[in-house]
Amino acid sequence: MPTQITATWQAAAPPEPPEPPAPHRGASEGPTAAAHPSPYEPVLQYVTAFWDRLFRFHPHDEGTLIGLPRAYVVPSVDPVRPLFQEMYYWDSYFSALGLLGTLHEWLVFDLAENMAALVERFGFIPNGTRYYFTSRSQPPFFTKMYRLAHELKAARGDADADEYLRHMTRLGVREHETCWLGEKHPHERRKYRGLSRYHDINYSHFLASCESGWDHSTRCDGTEPGAEAGRWMDFLPVCLNSILYAREVDFAWAFARLGAATEADYWQRAAEERAATMNELMWDEGQGFFFDFDWKAERRSPCASLAGFYPLWAGFATQRQAEVIVERWLPQFLLPGGLVTALDSHPGRQWAYPNGWAPLQWLAATGLDRYGFKAEANEVRRRWCDTCTYAFTKAGTLAEKYNVADPHAEPEHGLYGLVQGFGWTNGVFVDFARSLASA
Repeated sequence: MPTQITATWQAAAPPEPPEPPAPHRGASEGPTAAAHPSPYEPVLQYVTAFWDRLFRFHPHDEGTLIGLPRAYVVPSVDPVRPLFQEMYYWDSYFSALGLLGTLHEWLVFDLAENMAALVERFGFIPNGTRYYFTSRSQPPFFTKMYRLAHELKAARGDADADEYLRHMTRLGVREHETCWLGEKHPHERRKYRGLSRYHDINYSHFLASCESGWDHSTRCDGTEPGAEAGRWMDFLPVCLNSILYAREVDFAWAFARLGAATEADYWQRAAEERAATMNELMWDEGQGFFFDFDWKAERRSPCASLAGFYPLWAGFATQRQAEVIVERWLPQFLLPGGLVTALDSHPGRQWAYPNGWAPLQWLAATGLDRYGFKAEANEVRRRWCDTCTYAFTKAGTLAEKYNVADPHAEPEHGLYGLVQGFGWTNGVFVDFARSLASA
């Protein structure tokens, strides 16, 4: 069980910020936030005190807001612009990582129960809990969310832990088959050789990019002249299909644990077939990296992004592929403040150079760990935590994204500007700080 975070935040003057590094586009030494003997403690204390401001409970529908049976976490508290005041799908998982082992750990169960309720009500989990978000979903981390909850139940010896797993897995399979393997309106996502795309019921590339969570980026021809957000529905994304592979492995694991060998074998084969197709279509042997696949043009995208690290997190990359990615590509992505989202930039594209985002840092670091690159994973964690700590000493809060090329400069704001708060940054920071403390 992770160590509990001290719950005492004093609104005192923060320590002097460390000297930020010079801007740089290649690999370099990251910022050092270590003049203070425990550089992350002020941020950890802030996060502990801040969680209460992000909790909401709305059991009934109200206007556009969809009611949920349990409490949930919103991404931000912004007194100027009240954005993001509903529960979001993939945000919730990364926020939950920071709730483990704290007095707020009960929210892990509540978030999983809310996702289950949305599947029961809609057949899938919308982008967020607003009716206008039901045209699309978001990166589908439901199986990872309920596995966190199941691990907690099993660790404390709950008699109903496996019955809970059975119920949640049934709903996970329903969501998977209805939404992510759907081939007809309104869930037309599985498009080419068994692989899936992001989608929106309005057949909008712009809104499909919102479903990806990468709204908006240089991926999927997002830098083309006149492109509002790229051609997201024309691409099979590495990130999405890696998540779907991980979900299918989760189903296989759950059914095996529950003694359902036939179902376990079915989902294991499905995962293996997906991995084989992804390797064929998305792995570029010459470049040694995974790229999104344009299923209409039947070619790989040239855009190199952190989506190419998802196969390491999911676990279907070979050891040789992981070694090539670490040797050739990690030095290009690892900048002074952490991992940069993509190697190219474009005005208005916040999921691109020079920005870094908490969930991508976590997914990449977890993938590096998985293949034995512990030192590299911890270097990612250290640089990201140092960037967050430096920014905290300047602003007194955490933000949704940072400029990792130059941590003392503003990030690319994109469509939504710079939002402070921020749920998934808080959660990943806590998880990273714990990992570094135990390294």
